[in-house]
Parts: sequence; C-alpha cells; structure tokens
Amino acid sequence: MTLSKPFLPEFFRKIIHIHSSVDELFDYFPKSAIPAKYGGNLTDYYMADWLKKANEEQDNFPIGGQKNVF
Repeated sequence: MTLSKPFLPEFFRKIIHIHSSVDELFDYFPKSAIPAKYGGNLTDYYMADWLKKANEEQDNFPIGGQKNVF
C-alpha cells in the first residue's frame, strides 16, 4: 500500500493512514472499537450466532414471516 499511495488521487491519500503497529490504532480508535484479537475490547461478532438467536425469538413477535435459511 505504501508503494501505491503516491499514485492515488490526493483525496484518497488524505484519508488513508498506514500504521506500523496495532498500538498506533489506539491513538485514533478507542479500544472498544478494536477486536480483542488486535488488543482491543470488542468481542467477536458472528452473524451465524445472531441468525440462530433471531430464529429462536421469531415466535415472540406478532408479525410472522419465513424463517431465515440457516
């Protein structure tokens, strides 16, 4: 990415930041927004887990519909 940055339009060069370590991310983002595997506090979010829970709770809502295919 560093090699290609000079060839990008100036608009993109201004918004792209390259960090040499994960610790530098904490200067720009709170730990709550960074996944735990990178040193943050954000727990992993899996869509599969959410879909299972949504299907289990589907009967609790008055508007019925087709179940998610999972």
